Amino acid sequence: MSGGLDEASTTAMLQSKLKALGNRYAAEILQVLNPSEGDIISSFGWDEIVEGILSLRGILTSYPRGKQHRTQEQAEYEKLRTRLTSGGTLYESMSKLVKVGFVQAAGERRKKQRRFMITHEGRLALAAVGIMHEPSSADTEVQRAAKILLKHKNFVSLLPAQEKFIREIGEIEGNLVIQMPPGSGKTFLAMIAILLRLQRGIRCLYLTPYTSLSRQIMDEYGEIFRNLGFSAVRHDGHSPADQEDLRQADLVVAIYESFASAYLQEKRWTKNIGLVVVDELTELDSMIDQLRAADIGVDRSIRLDCVITLLKRATQIVTLSSRFGETNRVARWLQASVFRPSARIMPDEYIAVRTVDDVEIYSSDRSQRAIVKSQDLLSSVMSHMGDFEKKSILVVVGWRYGAESVAERFAEDYPHRVEQTTIDSIVSPSDNAPTAQRLRGLLARGTAFHHAGLDADIRARLERAIKTGYIKTVVSTTGITSGTSFPFDSVIILFSLIGFKVSRSKYLQIAGRIGEYYLAERGGSVYLLFDGPTRFFESPETLEYTLLHEPLHSLKPGPLFPQLMASLVMRKISKGRPFKREKLEKDFIQLVSETFRAEGDQKYVDEMRVRFGHLFDWLIDEQVIESRKDGLKIQPEARAAVLSGVNIIEFVHVRERLQRLDTETPDNELLELVLDFALPRTIRPKTVDPYEIELRIMNLEPPGDWYRNLVIGRERVKLHVLEQWINESNVDDIIRMAAKETRENDISLDEGDLKYLVEICSAVAENLADYLASVRMRKASRRMWTFSRQLRYGVREDLAETDLFEVVVPVIDSGPSRSLTRAEVRILSNQGYHTVENVVKKDIDAEKAGLARDRFAANSGLPKELAKEIYKAALAHYRSSLGVDQ
Repeated sequence: MSGGLDEASTTAMLQSKLKALGNRYAAEILQVLNPSEGDIISSFGWDEIVEGILSLRGILTSYPRGKQHRTQEQAEYEKLRTRLTSGGTLYESMSKLVKVGFVQAAGERRKKQRRFMITHEGRLALAAVGIMHEPSSADTEVQRAAKILLKHKNFVSLLPAQEKFIREIGEIEGNLVIQMPPGSGKTFLAMIAILLRLQRGIRCLYLTPYTSLSRQIMDEYGEIFRNLGFSAVRHDGHSPADQEDLRQADLVVAIYESFASAYLQEKRWTKNIGLVVVDELTELDSMIDQLRAADIGVDRSIRLDCVITLLKRATQIVTLSSRFGETNRVARWLQASVFRPSARIMPDEYIAVRTVDDVEIYSSDRSQRAIVKSQDLLSSVMSHMGDFEKKSILVVVGWRYGAESVAERFAEDYPHRVEQTTIDSIVSPSDNAPTAQRLRGLLARGTAFHHAGLDADIRARLERAIKTGYIKTVVSTTGITSGTSFPFDSVIILFSLIGFKVSRSKYLQIAGRIGEYYLAERGGSVYLLFDGPTRFFESPETLEYTLLHEPLHSLKPGPLFPQLMASLVMRKISKGRPFKREKLEKDFIQLVSETFRAEGDQKYVDEMRVRFGHLFDWLIDEQVIESRKDGLKIQPEARAAVLSGVNIIEFVHVRERLQRLDTETPDNELLELVLDFALPRTIRPKTVDPYEIELRIMNLEPPGDWYRNLVIGRERVKLHVLEQWINESNVDDIIRMAAKETRENDISLDEGDLKYLVEICSAVAENLADYLASVRMRKASRRMWTFSRQLRYGVREDLAETDLFEVVVPVIDSGPSRSLTRAEVRILSNQGYHTVENVVKKDIDAEKAGLARDRFAANSGLPKELAKEIYKAALAHYRSSLGVDQ
């Protein structure tokens, strides 16, 4: 009997020790207390332990206590430190470690002076935890790569699916389809594949659907790869990279469209890529059920299908996504193996329905049911949630106005406190742009909205604050549902405010914002709010079946559209060699038949053969293709346009206007020209208006008069906005002006849209400048190049060519560096400082006492401390341009 008691006691003791190790912060506390090999065991106070844990997480900034003025980085460090020590969890974990004998404590309890020392048993426990958390033996290349990344990521443990992958996949040689739920660690597995290729000297490409996801990837892994000796570059509309930097980069992170455009132009940097990771493969599924004229060219699934088809001929491909139907078809198309772990952690799912007198909330498995005496769905769900003031909540709607109005309601009904330093770190008090100010006002009451109308930098700072837990209530459009996960306890989906079809795949993506790691640690819930019949869900039963029980449907991209067809054809003939129509058609149809859209669909292939005929005949009629003795050939000016990145269909429609350009062409004429191109037309507010040849190829009717009138009104708004932008008007004034003009169209243009619009228009103007230079219209080319800079920087022509915009200055007392603003450059120009060289040399005078920097600060018209920083940065830039070491 006593033996049985001893065995039971031993089991209980082991269970308590394992439980202690499972507490939050327990492993990190032991890591901080554990001495390096050969060092003596020391005791640590609370301050040292907290700073040690932050150091393990890669947060190294500290500052002297009592310093009056803190930088933004130091303020952020203090917030993280406070977050770590608040709530009692850290102290509770330490208590349990002391209780089971892993840590020895000295001093009175609850005293700040108390010190702690790891015991021998604690060191053994830490070693055991290390063995469990790392690959059992680094004897495969995948395990070795995982170990390197784990070390640099400071991960304490892997998620179950990651452990399964590292345990089962010895090497990654062929194409691979990775299917895992959102937040389960797919990106980490992709980075293992990338690291393995980089170690062999193979260049890699990471493709994402959104600039926000590209930014997250670079934030999370860019520095890690640089520390490992590999260069990583981001390339998209918000962050365009230099062509030479792209060519030299070991890893390029780009969005689908940026890479597709460069690849079809056969840019040098797109060559010799050995591995491509395609994130969010579910984007291969078209959202368009029935094609209309206004949809031509806007379906990204088609570009992705085309790019993967071209790449898979000679490049290894790894795809990441949640589950979708008929995975075997994609695997067969890519000739890929599939990794799809069976174990999944799911949140609790509830359906909330308004009845005659109350709101019924029931779980998807019918194990729970509650009746709330209210007619308000949202308040009923908050009541059902319980302790909602302690929880982090994401509310998902379909459009911007809905996000902001629901956020306003949350701020009114469920306010809570957000630290002023957090608010200031997200939206600067000096940012007067309307959308930014509306966000700032809501943050002061504890709620945030998130949508594409916010400036991209504000969105990035907001997302970081959400991830660190400083912002707990967020109302967002579905844009936030692609990318990394967030620590949300509950996700609420308001289907009455979503005006498009939500598939089961999309629902799983939305629900997955909680993330498996957070689900495993804290649990989570998803509420589907049915507020009456919609176009897509006529009843709660339809909603429930479609999103929770319906089989996942297979992916189906849209059909090739005319401008992409033209790009593929031009790619074949742009080298200028003679060709035959029959061979060109054969190659085109071969490519079409290799796309996923054509998989098992001969009718589609036959349709594309007919469409090729329409396109080719039009190219002949428009003299893009000429007949020569030795065969057919692309016309020289058309070839120059293609090599400059101008789509041939667009070129044909603007070439006469291009011929009339000169140095005197006014800004408004150039704006009208640039806005006639397809890409600016797709930017909100959308003004897609297909050419007659596009309608003919696609066999579609032209849009009605109501649509054309809508387009004309929206084009006018874009034109006025850009006119104000290059006339150096304030952003807040531009947005307010746009708001008045767009109100009648029931659509807004916000700061994020303006920034994206000017970036895209600047890129179009730059391509046109390249074309004009290549056909020796040098004066017109110079004018267009200058205009592209006017668009990029928002300045009049006299400032566009200055190199002052290339000067990068540190932000005083608040962290990262920045370029000079257009207001600062204008002030400097008005004071006679037109170039970097002027800044450096204008105030040099050997006969005067003092430093040139101080004289510049006095004469610049800017605040003196800022002026000194600008002088210092300008001097560094000037020396760098001369090749002089700093």
